[in-house]
Amino acid sequence: MTGDTAAGGGAARRALGTVRLVAITDTGLAPAPLLVERMERLCALAQEGTVLVQLRDVALDARARLALGAELREITRRSGQLLAVNDRLDLARLLDADAVHLGERSFATEDARRLVGGVAVVRACHDPDRVGVRDAEAVVLSPVCEPRKGAPALGIEGLRRAAAGLRRVAPTRRLYALGGVDETSAARCLEAGAHGVACLGAVLDGRHPRALLRALDIDRPLSRGEHPRLEPQS
Repeated sequence: MTGDTAAGGGAARRALGTVRLVAITDTGLAPAPLLVERMERLCALAQEGTVLVQLRDVALDARARLALGAELREITRRSGQLLAVNDRLDLARLLDADAVHLGERSFATEDARRLVGGVAVVRACHDPDRVGVRDAEAVVLSPVCEPRKGAPALGIEGLRRAAAGLRRVAPTRRLYALGGVDETSAARCLEAGAHGVACLGAVLDGRHPRALLRALDIDRPLSRGEHPRLEPQS
């Protein structure tokens, strides 16, 4: 898979322009079979091209992570959504991922593009004043709404500052808010200038995803006579 001629190459970069929700996997929140079921429902209920499923689960061994990724790749293709892989560029190649998500201490963006050509690069950032220097198609800023991993929440004002700075220096780069974001705060994140949000619990803890998708204005209208499948809380 090399260059923009690869499947999901330059088109994947353009496709990020419609992504409103980054749905991050965590088998600690939902075991793999349940996680797959919930991601499948989420992707089916969202408008095509608006969800980026991010294969994270760094605690899984490579074989288990690849197997989970293969199921998610099938779901995203069937529903018209996208797939990203955290840091593991080898798995991104094997899964023909549309994007890679790189941590602040991960590969340099140019090295990732050299190894996995044609995919969109998404970078993590924890400082509102540095989103403009992250060389990537998109930046995930965290933690925004709740503290995470010992870091205090940046708050909506921190997100607003990041969005304003990004518009000045890199207006085509997309910004996503992570950290305690759910259906009650997603709209406020958009109003503050984020292009979308990134979620774990809000998509994996058993809540029906329709409220979150509506807050992001990406829910797929139900066909006549169709009813959303509800899932019991677990």
